[in-house]
Amino acid sequence: MKKYRIFKWEEIEDKFTDKLLLGNGASRAVWDKFKYISLYEEAEKVKRIDPRLAKLFLDLSTNDFEYVLRLLSQTNRVNQILQIEDKDTLKLYRNLKRALIETIHEIHPKHEQVESQLLVIAEFMKRFDTILSLNYDLLVYWAMMEAKEKYGNWFKDGFIDEGRFDNDYEPLRVPFNADGATLVFYPHGNLILATTSVGAEVKLKADEKLLLERILDIWKKEDYIPLFVSEGETDVKLQAIRRSNYLKTVYDREVEAKTDSLVIYGWSFGAQDEHILRGIIHKGVDRIAISVHTTSSNIESFCGTVDYKIATMQLTVKKKEQCKICFFDSESAGVWNKAA
Repeated sequence: MKKYRIFKWEEIEDKFTDKLLLGNGASRAVWDKFKYISLYEEAEKVKRIDPRLAKLFLDLSTNDFEYVLRLLSQTNRVNQILQIEDKDTLKLYRNLKRALIETIHEIHPKHEQVESQLLVIAEFMKRFDTILSLNYDLLVYWAMMEAKEKYGNWFKDGFIDEGRFDNDYEPLRVPFNADGATLVFYPHGNLILATTSVGAEVKLKADEKLLLERILDIWKKEDYIPLFVSEGETDVKLQAIRRSNYLKTVYDREVEAKTDSLVIYGWSFGAQDEHILRGIIHKGVDRIAISVHTTSSNIESFCGTVDYKIATMQLTVKKKEQCKICFFDSESAGVWNKAA
C-alpha cells in the first residue's frame, strides 16, 4: 500500500503562490546536457585542468571554480603589491578561467535551442511572488526576458543602475508597468553575476539572445570572476555565501524568510544543500509542495527521505509546528516547461 499520494499540479496550484525554489532538475528538464556530475569533473574529464591546479583543488578540498579563481587572483594581487616575482599564479588563474569558460560553453545551450520553452517557463514562474533559483545557468533569466514583451516589467531581480544590486529592493514587489510582480533571486549566484577586480558585484548585460557568448567573452577579456557557487559541501557553500554581499543578502532575507507556501521543483535535497533546507525551515513555512518523477521506481523512498529530512530539520531549528508536505507530479500540465 502506498503511503504518499502524488497530486497533479492542477489539484494543488491554488494553495501555492508565494515562493518557488528551483533545483538542478529544473535545468535538466529543459536541457539534457545539464545532467553532468559537476563542472569540475567535466573539465577534468576532457583534461582541461592543469595538474598543478588539480593539486590545488585537492589540497583545498573543493571543486568550486569561483573559490579557487578568487584565491589565485588575490594571491597575484598581494604578490604584485609586495613586489614578489610571480608569473605562475596569473598564468594558472587564466588557465582555470579558460577551463571554466570552455566547459560551460560545451554544456550550456544557446538561446535558440531552448527558446520554444521559455515563455511556458515564464507562465509558470509568474504565478509566484518570489523565485529562488539554485542554478547557475541562464534559463530563468532568459524566461524573464522572453516574458517582458507579453507581460511588461513583471519579473525583477533587484539589479539597477549599471548592474548594481539594490539592497532596498522591497518596493520592487509593487507592480509597475505590469499587472503583477515576481522577484527573482539566485542564492548560489548565476552566470549573469560577476565580481570585479576591486570586489564590486555586478550583473552583466547584453542582448539576451547573445548573453551567453557575451558573458564568456567578458570573462576572457576583462578581470571579472564569475559569481556562482556551483559545487562543494554545504558548509563550504555557506562560507562562500557569507563572503558575498549579494549572496548573503539573498540567504538572510529570502531563503531564511517566513512564508506561507513553498513549491520545490527539481531539487534532490542532497547533503550539499543542507544550508538551504535549514534556511527555509529556520523562520518557518506552513505548506511545502515537492515535485517527484512518477516514472521513478523509488518514489516512496524519496518521499519518505524528504519527509524525514524536513521533520528532522524542524527539530534541529526547534520548530514546534510541523509544516504540511505534499508531493506532485513533475510532468503535470502547467508545471515548469510543461504547457498547461
